[in-house]
Amino acid sequence: MDSGIPEFEYTHILRSRDIASDTDIQDEMPQSEKLPSLKSSTDGNSVLKKRKRDPQLVHLLKKVSVQTTTLSVVLPLFSLFKLLLSRPEYNGNLLRCLAVYMVVSQLSLVAGYHRFFTHASFQCDLVIQSAFAILGGSCGLGSILDFASQHLAHHHHVDTERDPYANIVHGWLFAQWGHKLFRGNRKSERAVQECQNTIKSSAKSTTNAKVNLSHLTTPSYALLCWQHDNYSEILVLTLVLIPCLLAKLCGLPYFSGIFYLGLVRMSLIQQQWLIIGSMCHTKNFPFAQQPFDDSRSAVNLPLGFLADILTFGESNHNFHHEFPGDYRNGPHKLQWDPSKFFILLLHYLGLAGKLHFTSQEQIDKCYLQQQQKLLDAERSRLQWGIPLDRLPIMPPETFVKLAMKEFQTKRRALVAIEGVVHDVTPFVHDHPGGVALVETSVGKDATQAFNGAVYLHSQAARNLLATMRIAVLGRGRMGIEPTLWEKHMLESNNFKSDSKGREIVRNKQQVTFTNKNHFAAGAA
Repeated sequence: MDSGIPEFEYTHILRSRDIASDTDIQDEMPQSEKLPSLKSSTDGNSVLKKRKRDPQLVHLLKKVSVQTTTLSVVLPLFSLFKLLLSRPEYNGNLLRCLAVYMVVSQLSLVAGYHRFFTHASFQCDLVIQSAFAILGGSCGLGSILDFASQHLAHHHHVDTERDPYANIVHGWLFAQWGHKLFRGNRKSERAVQECQNTIKSSAKSTTNAKVNLSHLTTPSYALLCWQHDNYSEILVLTLVLIPCLLAKLCGLPYFSGIFYLGLVRMSLIQQQWLIIGSMCHTKNFPFAQQPFDDSRSAVNLPLGFLADILTFGESNHNFHHEFPGDYRNGPHKLQWDPSKFFILLLHYLGLAGKLHFTSQEQIDKCYLQQQQKLLDAERSRLQWGIPLDRLPIMPPETFVKLAMKEFQTKRRALVAIEGVVHDVTPFVHDHPGGVALVETSVGKDATQAFNGAVYLHSQAARNLLATMRIAVLGRGRMGIEPTLWEKHMLESNNFKSDSKGREIVRNKQQVTFTNKNHFAAGAA
């Protein structure tokens, strides 16, 4: 029946992304299976010519990204080797300047680059946005557009070939450093470009709409473009000029300021951030947890506070992937999350607003659904007996005759409890009430005796009895109205309802319907 609702037209989106283009298919096929290309000859006939392939070494060299390799591989290695070869002398002023500059840069990266520009977790003043753009750029992870588009592509296509980091596909070494050394495959490059176009169009549309008269705004399109076009100048400013100024204040040589306050600081922050993409996506990481969803690789690292120190408050990665638009990195108020506290400080000072956060009810739903999923997995490994709706139907007269015959000829004990026929023969001699009590119940309805007239059996006894079902008493599928206990057993063994008869909503099976928009659940 036609609902009258027009269907969403998505074919033009797929066509624009060229998901199934012939070029991609040819590039990703093995060399032996590729079709030869056609090329017109001088006599007008088409001849077959195989596509020339570069040697593997040449192919790898072409995939090397000069900018990211220099900033994230060469300079950190240079800093590491210099620290190992020449032990630095203690300087209190240098350490204080390094600590302050490093914390400010980390806040600009995590709170600015990540939570504001990438996930739009809050709105803030243009001056704060500019500080984020400049100081966040000092971390050497690319411009805002480069960083945000890669990170959004990671969220949209996590654990697939379109994921720029793809720990589960290419391994932790690629997620840690490999994606900085080599450009990704065509799928991931296209995904990153699509996300960059989305970020630009969103920022441009928000700017053009001019609906927000407050000084607190979403990411500025003009700022994004300016920072992207002048990223090299920002690196010179933050890695050379500012460190030289701080070195002069500390009474150090200029090169020492550039090295410690520029390169060493940048390298430490980079490795701290890259650890999140590798360690926090290792599903078999010792003692790691996935309390909200285990269908993807994102995990919460163990050791609590120590993990938060190591990742600058980003260790609850399973929470972040389930609620990417949340300005927090976890639901606990006292969790070590410097970026959260900094955002709250900006909000208190009136420099940030519209903080997106997930309600506790939504968090509890995901948590309970994941726990129910784990319980279902445990239940599936246990023997619960044949469900009642799959058992054959046996008329009461047939049950009486069959039970007496089987007991007399084979000493087989058939007992009816709650309208279900049970073969309790294997348990006769283990029955705590004695063999005689079971034998006197053969071919009879022992419901009252089982439910308290003789003894009120425990849940363990009921579970054991359920494994002995062989038939249901009745004259047809609608012959006998099930008893309350039968309904309870049917529901508990099909695992569709809770103890109050309400339907259990499993993880990823609920109907998507809410009474209000939960921005934090879909901001990625």
